[in-house]
Amino acid sequence: MKSMDNPKNVARTLSDFVNGMGNDVKEVVQELSIDHRTLQQGITRFCVAWLEECDRKHKAADYDLRNEASAELGMKFVARIKSEERALPFI
Repeated sequence: MKSMDNPKNVARTLSDFVNGMGNDVKEVVQELSIDHRTLQQGITRFCVAWLEECDRKHKAADYDLRNEASAELGMKFVARIKSEERALPFI
C-alpha cells in the first residue's frame, strides 16, 4: 500500500483515479461533501491551490491543447478572486 503522506503517492493516486474509464467523479464529490467539515475546507484549499498552479502554467505558457482549458480556467479564477479571498482559514 502506498504511503499517503508522500506527495508523489497522493498525486499518483489522484491521477490514477481520474485516468480510470468509468470512474464517477460526481460520486467521489458526493462522498467528500459528507466528510468532516474541517476536511472539506482542506479539500477546497487543495482545489484552490490546483487552480493557482494552472494559472501559473498559463502565465508561463507551459501548457498545450490537452490542458489548455485548465490553464485558462486557472487564469480566470485567479484574475477574478483576489489572493486574500482565496486564502481559507484553518479552523
